[in-house]
Amino acid sequence: MEKSRILTERLIVRIPEKEDINDIFLMMSDKHTAINTGFRPMSNPSEAEGKIRRGIENCNMFVIALKETPSNVIGMIEYSIITRVSSSLVDNDYELCYFMNEEFRGRGYMTEAVYAMKEYLFKKEQASSLIITVFPRNDSSRRVAIKNGFTYKGIERQRGITGYGEIADLEVYIIHRNDFFSENNSNNNLDSIIMAEKQKWINEGGIYYPIPGSATLYSSPGEGIFRIYEDSRFKRLGLEKIDDSFVFDFKIYDLDCDEIMNRIIKTWTSDIFKESNKNLGVIFNGLKGTGKTIAAKILSNRIGLPVVIISKSQEGILEFIQSLNFECVIFIDEAEKTFNEDREILLKMIDGVYNSKRKLYILTTNRLSVDENLLGRPGRIRYIKEFTNLTTRAINDVIDDNLRDISMKNEVLKLVDTLEISTIDILKSIIDECNIMGEVPSDMMLNIPKAKYKLKVVSFDNLKLCFHEEIKEWFRNNMGIYDTIEDLLMGKVDDIDGKTGKRNKELLEEKYDCSIEIQIQPSVSQVPYIGQHINYATVISEPDSFGFFSTESDWDGEVNLLCISHYGGRPSLYKGNLY
Repeated sequence: MEKSRILTERLIVRIPEKEDINDIFLMMSDKHTAINTGFRPMSNPSEAEGKIRRGIENCNMFVIALKETPSNVIGMIEYSIITRVSSSLVDNDYELCYFMNEEFRGRGYMTEAVYAMKEYLFKKEQASSLIITVFPRNDSSRRVAIKNGFTYKGIERQRGITGYGEIADLEVYIIHRNDFFSENNSNNNLDSIIMAEKQKWINEGGIYYPIPGSATLYSSPGEGIFRIYEDSRFKRLGLEKIDDSFVFDFKIYDLDCDEIMNRIIKTWTSDIFKESNKNLGVIFNGLKGTGKTIAAKILSNRIGLPVVIISKSQEGILEFIQSLNFECVIFIDEAEKTFNEDREILLKMIDGVYNSKRKLYILTTNRLSVDENLLGRPGRIRYIKEFTNLTTRAINDVIDDNLRDISMKNEVLKLVDTLEISTIDILKSIIDECNIMGEVPSDMMLNIPKAKYKLKVVSFDNLKLCFHEEIKEWFRNNMGIYDTIEDLLMGKVDDIDGKTGKRNKELLEEKYDCSIEIQIQPSVSQVPYIGQHINYATVISEPDSFGFFSTESDWDGEVNLLCISHYGGRPSLYKGNLY
C-alpha cells in the first residue's frame, strides 16, 4: 500500500491530480452535499484547483475512484491532525471528513474507503485516534462511522457550521489505536486523554505560563483566508480566519490575466524556485474597477495556500509575518496606501531575510508609487501586471448579459469607444441607464469619463533628464513656420554629397540614445493638464508654446518628455474594434 495509492476490493484511493479539477468542482458545488458535510459550495473551478494543490502539498487529501474507471473521481476523504501535548506524551488525533458524488451513494463505497484510510492512518501514520464528526441529520455519514467500528462519544451543541453558515450540533465518533489493533480492548480509558489536555505551558522570555483548559497546539492555522488580529489587552498579533476561500457572488468577465497567473503558479511550484527558498513578489496595478483585486483573489484561490490579508501597517507586523512558519500568500490590497508611511517595512517584509518559510506576496496598487527599491528588482517583485481597459470580449459579454433591449447594443458600443477609460462599473452604469430610460444616454448627461479629444502625442522614451532642454532647443531652432513636430521628425537630412540621408527622428534617437514614438491619446481635455494620466504616467507640467510637457512614470518615478503633435479629431478608445 503506497502513500499515494491505496487499493481496496473495488476502489482506488489516491492523492488528487490536476486532472481531477472538474470532478471535484462538480461534487463541491453541490448544495445538498455542502449542507450535510460542512463545506461551503464552490462557485468557481479555480477553488477546486487550489484545493487540489493544497491536498498535494499537505498529503492530507485523497480522492476515491472505481478500479474500472481510475481517472473519474467519485468521492473524497480529507483529514486534519490535532496534536495533544502532555508533560511526557505527544498524541496525534486525525479528524476525517468524507463525501461522495450523489450518483454513487448507497453502494458501500464510502464504508470501504474509510476502512482503507483507517488502516493506513493507524499503521503508516501512527495515529493515536481517529475522529469523525457528523451533523445529526446526516444518517449516511453516521452509518459509515459505525460500520467502521467508531464509537459514539457525545454531542457538541452548536459547535458546527454548515456550508451556508447555519450553526448546528455535532455528533462525535471516535476509534482509538488500541481498539483497532486489539478487539479485546474496546473499553479505552478516555479519562487519561482528558487529563492530558487539561493544561499546557508556554515559554515567554524564560517564564513559563500555563494555558488553561483544553487548548490545542497547531503547527499552522490550516487552510483559508485570515486577517491580522490584535489582542487589545496584550497588543499581541494573531490570525483570525474569516473564510475558507475568496467567494464571488457575481459573474467574472474576461480579465486578460490567465497567462500571468499560469506563469506565477509555474514559478512558485517549480523545483528551481523552491530550492532558492525566496519569497515571490507580484504587483497587479491599475485604476479602480479594472479587475486587479478580483484577479488577485482568483490567483490566491488557485495557488492553494493559506492567505493572510494585511489591511494596515501596525506595530510588530514585520516580525509577525517573518515568524509565520508555513508557506502562505500575503495579500496587500492598495499597497501604496497601506504602507504609504512605512515603505521600509514593506521592503523588509518582501525581502524575507529572516523568513521562517517562503511566502508569495500579492500586492494591488492604483498607482505604482510603492518603494522604488521594489521596482526593477525581480528578486523582490518578479512580476508586474498592468490592468487597463476592458477587453472587447468582456465588453460584449457584459452587454449581452445585462442590456435588456439588445437592439441598443451598437449604440452602447459606440459610446464605450469614446470613453477615456473603460471599467465594469462604468459599463454597467451605462447599461443601467439604458434599461431605466429605454435609450442610450447622450454624451453630456451621464457622469462618465468621456474622451472629447484625440491627441497625437510624441514621446521621447528613455531620454535622460539632462537632455530635455537641449531637445526642446533643437526643435525651436529647426522648425519652420508651417511645420509640425511630426513633420520635422519625419523630414530627411541631406548628407555632404547632397544625397538624402536619415530622418531627423533616427538622428535624434542615435544622438541621445532614446526612442521617439508617436501615439494617439484619447483625452477629456484638448490640452494635457497637471494630474492627468497619460501612458501610465501623470502629467506634472503644462505644455509650453511648442507643446512640450513632462510626465512622471507610475512605474519608477522617472520624468519623461512628451510633446503635442496634433490637436482635435474624434477619440476612439478601441479604434473601432468593438463592432
